[in-house]
Amino acid sequence: MKIRQDMNARTAMVYGGAAFLLVIVGFRSIVATIDPDHIGVMTYLSIIAILLEFVLLIFYAQSIYNLGDEEGGGDSHGQTSKNVGTMDSKELSELTAAVTKVAEMGEGLSNLANDRLRDEVKKEVNDILTRAIKK
Repeated sequence: MKIRQDMNARTAMVYGGAAFLLVIVGFRSIVATIDPDHIGVMTYLSIIAILLEFVLLIFYAQSIYNLGDEEGGGDSHGQTSKNVGTMDSKELSELTAAVTKVAEMGEGLSNLANDRLRDEVKKEVNDILTRAIKK
């Protein structure tokens, strides 16, 4: 079995390693603090929690690993990625229009934020001056 080297595979390996580290450190802590005469409910809950977290981390690591590199991109998330150089003129014009629209929306939000900030500053200055005049 060949181990992939894409980002998803590396991330999955990190989570898998964390899962095993969790089990080792968790059980080591339990063994170090256990009272041989009395094993309480908290000990059992800790063991169950460690095992559950181990299973969840392994499951998550496998899910990330299976996002995979099979379809040409390790981080495509099920979408087909397209290079701008291979787009036809219609797709390029649609992309340009979308980018322009996003830029206009960002500029509009910036102006809205500036207007609100200006109004808030005016209100605060007016309140301060009104209080100063009344004194």
